[in-house]
Amino acid sequence: MLPEPRPGTPQVIVPIRRLDRAALRALAYARSISRDVTAVCLASGEDAEAIARSIRRRAADIAVAIPGDGLGPYLDDRERADPERPIAVVISDVVPQRRWSYVLDGEALLKLRLLLRPNTVVVDVPYHL
Repeated sequence: MLPEPRPGTPQVIVPIRRLDRAALRALAYARSISRDVTAVCLASGEDAEAIARSIRRRAADIAVAIPGDGLGPYLDDRERADPERPIAVVISDVVPQRRWSYVLDGEALLKLRLLLRPNTVVVDVPYHL
């Protein structure tokens, strides 16, 4: 028997360490699946503020958050605020030309941690170099 689907459209979260073509592509995809999109700046200090300003300038309909404790606690807070809505995390994934260097990418560990979270969908948006 299939589980009951959760009501409502997902809360879409896009973690961003730097604002590059891959991140912009992930934001564009996130906007195509929901109107509730939040870019979460994972850079530190002034870099995070600069990314947030740039996103606000480019897309006023995307909320921007700069969590002090990292992505995990931020997602926990979002889930506590609205436990019935699923969370979709859209990850911008740069695919290098040399396939062997892909395993060295730090995003793989992030994806694994997210896949273990209940009520969380992980969407990978590849950007090929």
